[in-house]
Amino acid sequence: MILKHFKHIKIVFLLLILLSACSIQKGFESLDIYNYFDAKKQFEKSIKRDKSPAAYGLSVIYFRKDNPFHNLDSAYHYSLLSVEAYKDVTQKKQLTWSEKLNFNLDTAKVHREKISDLAFSKKINENTVDGFQLFMSQYPWSQHISKAIIKRDSLAFELLKLDPTSTHASIYLEKFPQSLWYQDALNILYQAQYAETIESNQIDSYITFVQTYPDNPFLTEAEYQIYHLSTKENTISDYVSFIKKFPHNPYINTAWTNLYRKSTSDYTKEAIINFQNLYPDFPFPELIERDLVLVDQNLYLFMRNNKYGFMDENGKEIIHPIYEYAGNFNNGLAVVSKNEKAGYINKNGDLIIDYQFEDAEDFNDGRAVVTVNDKLGFIDVSGNYILEPKFLDLGSFSEGIAYAKDDLGYRYYQYDGSLLTMEYFDEAFSFEKGMAKVKKKELNGYIGRDGQFIISSSFGKLTRFSDSLFTIEYRDSMNLLTIKGKEVFKESYDYIGAISSNRAIIEKDGNYGYVDRNGKIVIPIKYVTFPNYIQFSQFKNGYAPFRKGYNYSMIDSLGKTLLPALFTGIGGFGELIPVSKGNGWGYVNKNAQLKINYQFDYAEAFENGIAIVEKNGNMGLINLKGDYILPLEFQSVKRFTNELLIVHDNQDLWGIYSLKGELVIPVEYDRIIQLSEHKLQLIKGNDVLYYIIPKNQFIRYNE
Repeated sequence: MILKHFKHIKIVFLLLILLSACSIQKGFESLDIYNYFDAKKQFEKSIKRDKSPAAYGLSVIYFRKDNPFHNLDSAYHYSLLSVEAYKDVTQKKQLTWSEKLNFNLDTAKVHREKISDLAFSKKINENTVDGFQLFMSQYPWSQHISKAIIKRDSLAFELLKLDPTSTHASIYLEKFPQSLWYQDALNILYQAQYAETIESNQIDSYITFVQTYPDNPFLTEAEYQIYHLSTKENTISDYVSFIKKFPHNPYINTAWTNLYRKSTSDYTKEAIINFQNLYPDFPFPELIERDLVLVDQNLYLFMRNNKYGFMDENGKEIIHPIYEYAGNFNNGLAVVSKNEKAGYINKNGDLIIDYQFEDAEDFNDGRAVVTVNDKLGFIDVSGNYILEPKFLDLGSFSEGIAYAKDDLGYRYYQYDGSLLTMEYFDEAFSFEKGMAKVKKKELNGYIGRDGQFIISSSFGKLTRFSDSLFTIEYRDSMNLLTIKGKEVFKESYDYIGAISSNRAIIEKDGNYGYVDRNGKIVIPIKYVTFPNYIQFSQFKNGYAPFRKGYNYSMIDSLGKTLLPALFTGIGGFGELIPVSKGNGWGYVNKNAQLKINYQFDYAEAFENGIAIVEKNGNMGLINLKGDYILPLEFQSVKRFTNELLIVHDNQDLWGIYSLKGELVIPVEYDRIIQLSEHKLQLIKGNDVLYYIIPKNQFIRYNE
């Protein structure tokens, strides 16, 4: 009986297996003909016995949209169950599924990936940080994971940019340490820390920043501001105080150097020795020793056999002419070149900085531009690179900052070579009064020392009008903007010019007037424009010409008319005013009385009692009586100091006259170059000599 009962149980079990196998196969057959009701019924019957293929079949039904059972969450659940359950059965059963049902693990995984495709497309449409985060947690095996990470990080970064506080930046960096925007977020953190700590021109806030954020890249800027604010008066006491208070500031050597230069500004031996005694801790004793030896030497370039050397004030050779090129001494050094390489020597002729540059410029403020492999860099007086030679363009240091261009664009660097800001710009200009003009993509405007835009626009071109106002030029109109970007005028104008003598031209509908540097219209817009009026009607010496009808007159800075409109031409205001009535130029006084007859083809305004005039293509000089101080025999006559004129004759030679008409330098030189306020370089053939204006002294080489 027991054996018989066992046989019955075995038969039932075999029947169940056959029924189950039959159900799973029927489920796939129904699925193939889109009989979803029967397929679902068969798969649910088979789920215990054939969990993996049955779960797969149910997932397909829930995934497809052409039946009433469509549900992405259910499809997702059964797809996971299908993959996970596959490994729990024997290989024999897996083989049976493959042969009878054409189902295997790859089939389940491919379907699971389709579900992730649909889920990801929905998250793309939602486009939220939380949505992509949820997708990543639900579909860690999806091929879209890397895209989801990028989308999530990008969206989170855009949200950070909308509210770029240090708290939000820190949260972003903590949550997304592998983000492609990690460095950008870190930059936002640095900038936010700086902005949230710093109070403009408050030195204590910069000190707090240095102490709180020692690893922030704006540390150098904060330390510079400590230096700048401590020494803004540029006095000896400022530098002494800074050196005592901030001995570890990176600008300490700059402060020492400036203290030395300020204390020895007359560059005498006595001043240098006095400094040495007062400041025994000066970190550059070799500089003092060198200057004590060289301080009294004034050296001048000369040429012999097409080579450059240096001579003293007596024309005696001090440094032998062995250089292919040489510049003037600045900061105790002069650039020289040999074998097409440039270096620097001191006044002893010692090579201080080796021949290593393709090109090199004179030192200015302790920095010189050099060229290596067609790239530009900055060196200091010791020859050390402040900026490595890797730039396509370099600006001069202005307010301790210089722009530099590399392959990616322009950035700003500080005097010590550190980056002012990590931002790149498409165009950049020098700093002036704490601002620099830049362009970045569609934006143009002005940045401050923190590298951030103080004012910007993508709709018009910005130009600095005054200390507090900017001109904005739209496509066909102009206005003035405050530093906060607010328009000064309710209506726009056709043209707003630059300030000259606290007056700027402002034009509307063919008429013009003048505004002052505060944007106030001080002379009404009532004057009719004429050809070249923008250049012609600028204020100079407190007056500006204007045209009335076909004649010209002149107004003062308040709009009061000076002369009647009697003249077809008028020049600049002076002791006498050049005017014309169509038959040559003469001069009248403020009362329109003719003082010098109409006789010249061209006439400049009087200045210091003389005026330059032209007739028949030749130029000369007259006094207030109309008498010739210089005859009409020169190709050009130009003022270049308050006391001297440079003349150019018809033989293409140059010379110098005084305002009294006295010959100072004969008209026999090929070129005359003004080296400084008191020094001229005179070139005649291969001869080079110098003229020291205050001493009326010529310096020439004596062989």
